[in-house]
Amino acid sequence: MRRTKEQAAETRQTILRAAEALFLQRGFEACSLDEIAVAAGVSRGAVHFHFHNKLGLLFAMRDEIIQPMQQLARSLTADSALAPLEAFGNLATATFAELQGDAAKKRLLALLKVIDVNGSPDDVGNMRYFRQQIRSSLMDICEAAQRSDALARPWTARSAALALYAMLDGLITEWLIDEVELALFPEGAEVIRAFLTSLTKPGRDLSAAERAA
Repeated sequence: MRRTKEQAAETRQTILRAAEALFLQRGFEACSLDEIAVAAGVSRGAVHFHFHNKLGLLFAMRDEIIQPMQQLARSLTADSALAPLEAFGNLATATFAELQGDAAKKRLLALLKVIDVNGSPDDVGNMRYFRQQIRSSLMDICEAAQRSDALARPWTARSAALALYAMLDGLITEWLIDEVELALFPEGAEVIRAFLTSLTKPGRDLSAAERAA
């Protein structure tokens, strides 16, 4: 059973990477599920089983981007020794640096932004759920900071999470639409770092080991 699950996960990743390459090479609309299946070396039924349709593939690529933040939120909820706001700042910086240097991911994110604005009700509902997942992870991170008494007044976990979400969404949107000259890295990362500093009580966003010292 374990090997079967591993094989299914490997097949899913193979399909996802093949679809990503085709989307970037030929464009999302120009690719069919049959072509993706051929590129991945699987049947069309396998593509449909794992992703249902092309949008399912695109949404899976999108979901990969926030997995590190979700993992961080889970680790902090489990009383990790990490300093919450510092850990998030490090993660945001690394993510922005990766996105800034990856033109392919930028094109995929731009396509998702178009779907978010102009998609069908089902597409919009999926994007709404994605945003809820981001806000939930940010809330977990900020609640961990609040538990460790790291948040400066008048910030609460909720207000800090909402502000962080708005800032992240705004920076990424401006980067995608290119209406202002903005580099996610280093400029966007510096903005996030500065804002996290404004959220933090001096000397309070510490790891468990530092708090015990």
